[in-house]
Amino acid sequence: MNAGQNVAYVLWMLASGAAMGAVFDWYNTISGGFRWLRRLRPLCDLAFWLAAAVGVYLLTFRTIDGEFRIWTLVLLAAGYGLYRLTLRRRVVRGAFALVAVLRFVARLVRRALEMAVVWPLRLVARLLMAVAVALYRVGVMVENAACRVVAIAFAVVTFPVRRYVRRDAAWRKKLAAWQEDFWQRASNWLIQSRSVR
Repeated sequence: MNAGQNVAYVLWMLASGAAMGAVFDWYNTISGGFRWLRRLRPLCDLAFWLAAAVGVYLLTFRTIDGEFRIWTLVLLAAGYGLYRLTLRRRVVRGAFALVAVLRFVARLVRRALEMAVVWPLRLVARLLMAVAVALYRVGVMVENAACRVVAIAFAVVTFPVRRYVRRDAAWRKKLAAWQEDFWQRASNWLIQSRSVR
């Protein structure tokens, strides 16, 4: 292995460590910014570490013919440390800015959908409700008028027999007297049958 390969190896491993730190902070900040993405964080972690392992293996394969040395881990850690000292705040701020932009766009899209879909549906529902209330009121008025017509027709038809149906009709008084007499006799008979025993 010549000096050029060693320099390329060192630079690529430092850059890999910094890139892994940036990518981790980036997706971790974004997934923490949205409630529904927090549930996917374990899958993102798994995908990140798999991609990082494959990337480091490919870089070691390209630069030093796939020989994995302990220096690889040291250089990755040094690259991450350099990233943490220099670029981390900017990357995290950028991720928070992206989260804010995404939230703004989501609110904008939600508001546009609300104006394009929900408001017209509410308007149609209110219109249908107003029509239903008006039809109900008309139906109530028609029903009241029909009931009055039926009541008048019933009064006209039953006029000849109305005197027999009144509360003070003679047959009602006779029936009431007969019922009272019947129940009086029945109770007397029950009382006498008990005293005989």
